[in-house]
Amino acid sequence: MAEARPPGRVCRNLDAAVAAAVPGASGGQLATLGGRLEEYVALVRRWAQTVNLVSRDDLPRIVDRHILPALALRSAVRAVPHARIMDVGSGAGLPAIPLAITLPGASFTLVESRRRRANFLRQAVRGLGLSNVAVVCGRVERYRPPTPQDLIMSRAVADVEGLARLARHCLASTGLLLVTPGPNTQSQTGGSGAVIQFRDDRQGPVSATIACPYQKMVTSDVSVDRVVEDDA
Repeated sequence: MAEARPPGRVCRNLDAAVAAAVPGASGGQLATLGGRLEEYVALVRRWAQTVNLVSRDDLPRIVDRHILPALALRSAVRAVPHARIMDVGSGAGLPAIPLAITLPGASFTLVESRRRRANFLRQAVRGLGLSNVAVVCGRVERYRPPTPQDLIMSRAVADVEGLARLARHCLASTGLLLVTPGPNTQSQTGGSGAVIQFRDDRQGPVSATIACPYQKMVTSDVSVDRVVEDDA
């Protein structure tokens, strides 16, 4: 049971991160969310012994390096239309799976071209009981979703301009792109329409770029502090 989790640094970090990401949740809800996130961390650590999901150096610090930054994006995601979300190059399911756990009202599609990683994602979705998540093994350029997506995100896979080239055909006419920094995301936003730079330092520094390819105005350096909670 989630309530019976042993005390320790990982539990405290997760508990604090979930409480900050989901303000207003009851103690029981926070315990349930924290328990599912711990199950996910355990799955990543187990599968990472044979599948390259995250770097081996990151495994002892997976909560701090991967789970907390994913949870910190929740307020940015909730501040924009997010009923249908696609994660391109999902890999280990970051940031999509932590977000799917804490946003049960949103539908997620995880697109991953590498078969072994896609197999891990399917196992994680089944094991965690995530009925709001579907996994697609294939390249996003060739994928045609049955319904256009409200938000397409990529974690250190492509910059905004690159993600627009790869996945614009999957996006609703009012849809948005979200990318987080990494070695392959060098803030190339030219021709990407309206751009918002999001920062949230409450759970440790996290930043992301949100872009609307169909708009022309540009806004930058916006900090999203709080969104009123509902069932999503």
